[in-house]
Amino acid sequence: MRNLLKIFTGNSGVITIEFSFIYIIFIAFVFIIFEACKFFFVVVAMDYSLSQAAKNSSYIENKTSDQDYTTVFNDYFLKQNAFWVMFIDPKAIKVDASFCSSVSEATNNRCSSIYNAKKSLAVYSVSYQYRPLKIIDKLAWSETLYSNLDSFLSRKVVYFIESSR
Repeated sequence: MRNLLKIFTGNSGVITIEFSFIYIIFIAFVFIIFEACKFFFVVVAMDYSLSQAAKNSSYIENKTSDQDYTTVFNDYFLKQNAFWVMFIDPKAIKVDASFCSSVSEATNNRCSSIYNAKKSLAVYSVSYQYRPLKIIDKLAWSETLYSNLDSFLSRKVVYFIESSR
């Protein structure tokens, strides 16, 4: 009788069962934290690479009036891929440069993609389609999270081209 009572009141599997419940929640939170960190890394990497490439391409010496700042900007931007290549596919990035003669043209998106000496403002932009890893896919709240993260990231910066002075 004592052995039978010991079998029904024993604690010999409680830790294993509790661990299995907590482990699933823990792994879900680890992946959510990883995805949030990856998203912020991509945003920061794009900001940093955009600002460095725009700065370097805006301050180059203008040897001719038809300097190709767009190509120079693309080269500077893609040279920095060692910083973000593990999380961002370089082929999925759209890099663009346009040139304006005034701030009002830049704010109204009336810039030209061709540079001439009269256009002293350069609007450099980078766009990237961010795709999250869909690890937790069958939960109701995960679809909302993924649809919010699955977005088109774009950054713009305006520089004054020093050589056009």
